[in-house]
Amino acid sequence: MRISGSSTQPTNMIPTVRLVSSGTRPIKAVNNDKISDVPREASTEFHKSPDALYSIIEAIFWAGREECFEDGLQSTFSKTLESLVKECGKDALEVITILIVYERVEPEVASEALRWLGRIEHLESYEYRRWLLERSLSSFSSRVRDGALLGLSSMDDKRSIKHLKVAISRETNSELEADMKSLVEQLES
Repeated sequence: MRISGSSTQPTNMIPTVRLVSSGTRPIKAVNNDKISDVPREASTEFHKSPDALYSIIEAIFWAGREECFEDGLQSTFSKTLESLVKECGKDALEVITILIVYERVEPEVASEALRWLGRIEHLESYEYRRWLLERSLSSFSSRVRDGALLGLSSMDDKRSIKHLKVAISRETNSELEADMKSLVEQLES
């Protein structure tokens, strides 16, 4: 399963997907040769239907399960996620929050999302993204906590120190605890 779009995609374009319901399984994105990239100004349907936006983002996370993520390299999943956040802002982040906080997606995909949410240059969604990253420090999954930590590191925001200190006091993974302490030292200097 793939989402249409290319790595040379212009920044003013977002990939479109055709959604197929598969009963009790999450809706999946499928590739269709007739589907092409749609200019941003033509893609206003997301704001009209929260259910459609939820289905699209759920499909993107579902498709992300098939990708191999490499540290520092943007994936098809992260590019698509970034485009949606820039296009739909708070609406997209509300869906992403539900999927991550309520653990409705694979931890590896959630971790990748959190890493890149910290790197997105989108001032309008900054506070929401920072809140989600701080909130994700309390996830049951150490992979998700690690993604949140990397996202917060990218934001380099001193206001996250108090959340990091609380997370350090609860952290059970010694390596992750050390990384959190290191980020606190970085932010305090």
